[in-house]
Amino acid sequence: MIKTELDNFFGVLAQRDEWTIVGHAIPDGDCIGAVTAMGLVLKSMGKKVSILVEDGLPARYEFLPGSLMVGSLAELPRIFDARIYLDCADLERIGERTLNILPEASITVNIDHHISNTRFGHINLVDEKASSTCEVIYCLLKQLNLPITKDMATSLYCGVVMDTGSFQYASTSPSTHRMAAEFLELGIDLNHIGTNLYESKTRQEIMVIKMALSSLDTSPDGRLAWMELGYQELLEISAENLHFEGVINLARSIKDVEVAMLFRETEPGSVKVGFRSKGAVDVNRIARNWGGGGHIRAAGASLSGDLPTVKELVISKVKEELA
Repeated sequence: MIKTELDNFFGVLAQRDEWTIVGHAIPDGDCIGAVTAMGLVLKSMGKKVSILVEDGLPARYEFLPGSLMVGSLAELPRIFDARIYLDCADLERIGERTLNILPEASITVNIDHHISNTRFGHINLVDEKASSTCEVIYCLLKQLNLPITKDMATSLYCGVVMDTGSFQYASTSPSTHRMAAEFLELGIDLNHIGTNLYESKTRQEIMVIKMALSSLDTSPDGRLAWMELGYQELLEISAENLHFEGVINLARSIKDVEVAMLFRETEPGSVKVGFRSKGAVDVNRIARNWGGGGHIRAAGASLSGDLPTVKELVISKVKEELA
């Protein structure tokens, strides 16, 4: 992060007393950890705070401190003129519906860690080397010399754990572990966090995993694996609005698979594709073929078309990349 950007952020933070925090659509653990932690930080500074996440708070994150602050389009919070966007590689990531209703802000702060970030803010605090947006926030708090409370640490730790695959991914650095150690020293409850993140799945979530695994297919050489979730099938088990975090990793976990994909039909004629890789394949570059992006080993894109057509198109392109 550039020092002038940090100085600009510290300046507007001191000047403005009302802030709206915006996370991305279909939020994951890093997004929710980041928005709740930042909400707690701003409140500790005496600021008025609202939080908007288009799809609302996934049930698995209801245990987090500050989760009651998270609003959605269904329960729209008050929108302030100063805005912080968290974990969004571009402005469109907040969701089309949210983008259409949000008034223009006089100041926008973009805090993120995606390599594909477009620097859309007035102030851009982006660190592509960080494990997560939560780690970026931790570094900012250190720069601000603000105390990190146990509640803030709980939210930040959640984001780090989820975005590093429990410290498995290449984005995990020595500083990531040192940060986690500091959170432990602050007294975060690992058992409580672990139970909520990994051992509290709903029946619908298990049914979705079953559905995804039943569709599992691989390329003849075993280097490519994919799964699909059709809109009608999700509708039948009332899971069309479920958050699907982690499902794709089942395909990536297969021995010899280099690229895994999850095709999810969000509505008829619209498909979200998740990409995960291990090894040298840059799925961020692949996702950019369809206007998506993310990280080298984790990315996503949205395509128009029916599910079979989108699958054929994307699988063909990925096979070219692997050739």
